[in-house]
Amino acid sequence: MFDLSYYLIVSFSVLLFAISKSGFSGGGLALISVTLLSITYGPLTAIAILMPMLLICDAIAGYLNRKHYEHKVIWSLAPYSLLGVIAGMFLFKFINLSMISIFIGSISLVYVVFNYLVTNSKIKNIPFYGSKFFWGTLSGFTSFCLHSGGLPMNIFFMSLYNKKVQFVAGLVFSMALINIFKIIPYFYLDIINLRSLMGYLLFSPVAIVGVIVGHWMNSKLSDKSFFMIINFFIVVASLRLVYLGFVDL
Repeated sequence: MFDLSYYLIVSFSVLLFAISKSGFSGGGLALISVTLLSITYGPLTAIAILMPMLLICDAIAGYLNRKHYEHKVIWSLAPYSLLGVIAGMFLFKFINLSMISIFIGSISLVYVVFNYLVTNSKIKNIPFYGSKFFWGTLSGFTSFCLHSGGLPMNIFFMSLYNKKVQFVAGLVFSMALINIFKIIPYFYLDIINLRSLMGYLLFSPVAIVGVIVGHWMNSKLSDKSFFMIINFFIVVASLRLVYLGFVDL
């Protein structure tokens, strides 16, 4: 039986997710998308739906930002992201996802607040400022478990760049590697399978449109406006994660 509400909800969620994957919104729209799908169809189904969309979005976003990324930064961060994914694979069935939500939301929120309160001369004294090990591992872990790895990865790249083109390219390529790392563990844990992947590819045109729209939106913003929006959505997404974590405890 044709279920119109299913196609509308998934299409809307994929569109928000794809716009976020372009580097726009600092992961805030992606979190809204994941939340909507998780509430409606369950967290494992949300992961299964979004996994093929992640790969498509990464491919399109990578092509659009291919001239601006620094490969040394990406590859030096990759081992820590892989470590986080491996930790997520082994701990996925045992950890309390609510506590992880509260932790990642709280630390992202505190970091952004401190980033605005401290002076430029003291900003590097913020705990874990620019730490590849901390933010890379945390991003891989939370991406595997919650599809919210963009929050810590955003914070890491904000410590490196104040130009949106470099920030977006670094974010896009780093998250693309994490998503590649996740494929085999997701199959191993039976979160996804070939049948589900092929079925959800129906929504790939929506994902492609979303990335292109997000890239266009980024191009219309100044660096200052871009980072103001990024920080705003990080705060919103962080508060949302903390709230959902406490609700589900």
